[in-house]
Amino acid sequence: MINSATGMHSGTGLPVDSGTSGKTALEETFDEGFFELRFSPSVALVATVRRFVTEFYAQVLGNADLSGRLAMATHEMLENTVHYSSDGRGAIAIAMKKQPESVEIRIETTNSVVPDRLARAKEALDGVVGASDPNVHYLSLVRRAAKRTDGGSGLGLGRIRAEADLDVSYRVEGDQLTIRVEGKFDLPAAPVSIRVEK
Repeated sequence: MINSATGMHSGTGLPVDSGTSGKTALEETFDEGFFELRFSPSVALVATVRRFVTEFYAQVLGNADLSGRLAMATHEMLENTVHYSSDGRGAIAIAMKKQPESVEIRIETTNSVVPDRLARAKEALDGVVGASDPNVHYLSLVRRAAKRTDGGSGLGLGRIRAEADLDVSYRVEGDQLTIRVEGKFDLPAAPVSIRVEK
């Protein structure tokens, strides 16, 4: 399903067009913990960026389990960018909005894709986005990936839905493919310190 407000293929999503303030809608909506990185995707850089975002999530969230899942999701999206980028360029934006007991996370990657690869990417994405049971779909992707030699299985994006519990959506503008993953997570309450008088 295409969200008419955003052009994203999913049931959720906030506007991404630039506003008059000079900030993107992403920055204005997710007003803390926002950063964007434009780079020439390579396998070596994926590991470097993953280390950076792992530390970023750990410092901002203070939750090892959630930070690990988000780092995995970021890693999979970066690998997807390396696989599909047609001009050696890509961009990733990570944003979060914290509430006292929860946090909203959004990760977006954008890159150019040649037409034949774009068709394969859309096919894989439609499968991930439309899966009624992310875990069952991911297991089917694992089985299929073992038999494929051409890549483009959607395995990484399927893993994001199944293991990181993030919604996946995408949009295509010309040869530009933007993939978005997002979710809202409960944060554990801060431990209460009890002082015992002696």
